[in-house]
Amino acid sequence: MLWEFVNTKRELAVLVFGITAVLAYELYRTYSRLKHIPGPFVAKFTNFYRFILSRRGFLHLYLDAAHKRYGPAVRFGPNLVCICDPEAIQTIFNHRGGFPKSNMYRAFRPYTTDGLLLSVFTAADDATNRQMKQHISVYYSLSYAVASFETRMDSATRMFFDQLDQQFVPTGAQFDLTRWMKFLSYDTMGLMTFSRPYGYVQHGRDLHGIMDDVKRANMSIGPMTQIPGVDWLLHKNGVANFFKRESIAPLLDYVLARIAERREERQKSHDKLPNANVDGPCADSDFLGYYLTAQEKKENVPLRFVSTWTFANILGGADSTASMLRSVVCFLVEHPDALETVRNELLDKQRNAGGLTLPTPQWQELQNLPFLDACIKESLRLDSPFAMPLERVVPPEGATICGQIYPGGTVVGMSPYIANRYRPTWGDDADLWRPRRWLDGEPSHIRKLEASLLSVSRLYSMSLMLPMSDYASSGPGHEVVWASTSPCLNSRSLSRPYL
Repeated sequence: MLWEFVNTKRELAVLVFGITAVLAYELYRTYSRLKHIPGPFVAKFTNFYRFILSRRGFLHLYLDAAHKRYGPAVRFGPNLVCICDPEAIQTIFNHRGGFPKSNMYRAFRPYTTDGLLLSVFTAADDATNRQMKQHISVYYSLSYAVASFETRMDSATRMFFDQLDQQFVPTGAQFDLTRWMKFLSYDTMGLMTFSRPYGYVQHGRDLHGIMDDVKRANMSIGPMTQIPGVDWLLHKNGVANFFKRESIAPLLDYVLARIAERREERQKSHDKLPNANVDGPCADSDFLGYYLTAQEKKENVPLRFVSTWTFANILGGADSTASMLRSVVCFLVEHPDALETVRNELLDKQRNAGGLTLPTPQWQELQNLPFLDACIKESLRLDSPFAMPLERVVPPEGATICGQIYPGGTVVGMSPYIANRYRPTWGDDADLWRPRRWLDGEPSHIRKLEASLLSVSRLYSMSLMLPMSDYASSGPGHEVVWASTSPCLNSRSLSRPYL
């Protein structure tokens, strides 16, 4: 009896020792693989460190502090190295020879009973990515966008200024212009996607709760990008969704309902919308019409792609565009000299032979405005809609990035918030909003700055293989970085900024 007890204790001790040895080996192997890359000690062993920072909303600030302490390459996870040198952009993100996406993008894919809903932005598989974007990339080109949607954008802009004039100009009352910019962005995207605004500008509030849905989704998705395995356990399976659906589910329901309505309308009228064809743009069509026509006319295009394309427009297009609108306006208000320069540039344009169409200038008329373009670039640099590291996976053969060798399978990430403030590239005033940096200096220097600008819209354009001048307003929005300290503006001075 005693001997059996001793044997049991011995076997248990051997088992515990074996498990401990395996865990210790795995920890050492995980640590030693990238031990030559400096970084916070705890981050070398667990991803929960940056998950907690993301939950608190300060991941970009902690990562920025880590780069200042450890250098341009920081180990911020067991298998994650964050790089802030813009020289790495072309190696990591170049769409022809760039690295595949990491599992962080799984968090952006909403769960459905048919599996996760992919998009051009979140698809990790190159074949799927090409299949999805080859049918819609033409709709995001500059020629299509202007011909198809400029009149809709003008309509939303007029509605926006009419509401400001009616509600605030007579009394000179202050209001939150950043929120109204968001209303404008969402209503514009509603007109472009569904041929009808959501009604935010008209009613001055989140009428359908879509903006709240997007905000809740972003607050949930952001932290989950840091621990995608746990995200699958908590959100991306049928059991979890049976008890509690994802925060993004109401928005997906809204998109699916609009698609069902449109399909029913087309079936009842037997109208395949010939004006919404793939041969050329049409001012009477919208994104959903283009998507459905592409799905109907082309072989092997599943209806699921229509849901994917439409959902991406609503989730990413409106929020990221609103972020940029608010950034440009608030930076200009905080810099009166720059605002006056923009106004003078527009007035000079108006005095020319062609002039400007008032009250809403046309896109073609607003070309060759170098200082206004510089203000937009500078705002995008300091206030990118996405501040967390955008992750890619080093190919199996390994890679050399900025002189550092990385083994295959290593996840490398770059944060627009940090890369766009890298002092060796942007100068000692990298933290300051200075549009003149895009105008002063040799052309070769300006081209280098343009190649060093890291932003979601830039990467989305690369993924669609569009010219870099044809920025597509899409991709995930994320309200992490907001540089303005003046959210409440007087409508009397800004309700007609181009006059």
